[in-house]
Amino acid sequence: MTKTKKIILGAVAGGVAIGLIAALPLIKVVMGDSVTTAAIPRGGPNPAWRDGTYIGHAVNQRGPVELEVMIENGKFHHIKALSHNDTTLIFDKVLRKLTRVMLIKNSTDVDGISSATVSSRGIIDSVNNAVEQAASPAH
Repeated sequence: MTKTKKIILGAVAGGVAIGLIAALPLIKVVMGDSVTTAAIPRGGPNPAWRDGTYIGHAVNQRGPVELEVMIENGKFHHIKALSHNDTTLIFDKVLRKLTRVMLIKNSTDVDGISSATVSSRGIIDSVNNAVEQAASPAH
């Protein structure tokens, strides 16, 4: 093998290695480490929250995030995405993980998903916006 071919092959191999290293955070989010919910303390109802379905709005670095948050008997009943500008594969995975913990804790006091900080922040902020609406005095 000529010296030029070795240099080209080395550059290609190095580029592939760098690409794989750069993709590791994304791979971790997509493939995911499972969240064990058994150790999460269960949250009780929040008497300040009015029952209803609220549309939470937030803006992260990729744009607006809009979620539907349903509250029944002072507890989260469901949280689902209505719109976002994030990468769908990542956002959906992060939404499943975060909302599972929020539903158990009945709280938005949750840790974001490592390597998906922007998506996590948009989801948490949007649910917090819905909770603010649920806690505000009825008109």
